Amino acid sequence: MQHFTVTARERDTVLAALRYYQFYRMQGHPFDPRQDHLIDTIASRAGDALDLAEIDDLCAGLNGNPHALAAAAA
Repeated sequence: MQHFTVTARERDTVLAALRYYQFYRMQGHPFDPRQDHLIDTIASRAGDALDLAEIDDLCAGLNGNPHALAAAAA
């Protein structure tokens, strides 16, 4: 089993994405963009929501690759 550490902001983004997916599946059709504020609320509980580069970095990490941004900072 692989263990992966995430920051509080990254955790909030993962939770928001899962809720987005859950809501999408419950609807049986494309997600209603009028509900995006709910996702933003979840994703920003621990501070500013991740930006696009940070989301890409988190996806890389979840796929077992080193965080690109963390590697660049080292």
